[in-house]
Amino acid sequence: MALPQRMTMARPLLPGGFDAGVRQERFQLPALGASVAAARRRVRSRVPVWGFCEDVCDAAELVMSELFTNALVHTGSEQILCVLRAEARRTLYVEVADQGGGSAGPAPRQASAEDEGGRGLALVRAMAAAWGDRPGLNGGRVVWAQLTSLV
Repeated sequence: MALPQRMTMARPLLPGGFDAGVRQERFQLPALGASVAAARRRVRSRVPVWGFCEDVCDAAELVMSELFTNALVHTGSEQILCVLRAEARRTLYVEVADQGGGSAGPAPRQASAEDEGGRGLALVRAMAAAWGDRPGLNGGRVVWAQLTSLV
């Protein structure tokens, strides 16, 4: 007899796969400027299906864009791994893993009015309930953000 979906045991995911039982999606994209838009589209196609409100979907898109862009600009990665993970329609995790080659970890900076960049992590900090980083595999970093729905 099959278990109801909410009681299904978590299974390992294949790269690029989606497993409705654990409400997690992993995808890997080349470290190219065009991949930022592809990552945003993946967020937009998955997060509403998981029942998150429009505000969380918008925030998740922005956070993914900023974290992906940082991995693209500040590391020597050829590929960037992205993970979306939902918990009970109240908490959404956005993670971006690079292959290394950058600094020890991300650090927000104060951008002047004339700077064209430097505001990404400040935006992430403003949108997320929590964020941080940890060592990834093979010398890379994983930068994550936790978004919370009030609904």
